[in-house]
Amino acid sequence: MLKTDHPNLVLINFKEPDASGHANNWNAYLKGIKDTDAYAWEIWKLIKSDPFYKDNTTLFVTNDHGRHLDGVKDGFVNHGNCACEGCQHINLYAYGPDFKKNLIVKDTYYQKDVAATTAKLLDLQMPHSEGKSIDVLFKKAK
Repeated sequence: MLKTDHPNLVLINFKEPDASGHANNWNAYLKGIKDTDAYAWEIWKLIKSDPFYKDNTTLFVTNDHGRHLDGVKDGFVNHGNCACEGCQHINLYAYGPDFKKNLIVKDTYYQKDVAATTAKLLDLQMPHSEGKSIDVLFKKAK
């Protein structure tokens, strides 16, 4: 679909490693991490090589929630549902022609800020959103 239809907006949600984590399956959890990384890598390579997407596409890779750090409650099994540091921390990889390269942002942002940043990229108004655009990512003011 990505190669033939060239959609303008795509949201992909991989069920792993989340499903295996909640199922308390450590080996499948680790495999899910590796597989999802490989899928993200394939998408990134497509973006870099396909003339439709190249130099014209933004990619966000993030997780839906964090997980307990080792030794907190039951570890990875019931992850993402408390105030521990591990559950409160997620990662975001942001790539695209509007963004600075090799930037590591250590400020605190939230999932709702990814939506606000996406809206800014697309020149969409979200008047009822509580999110704020992650402006530090941008090469220049948008």
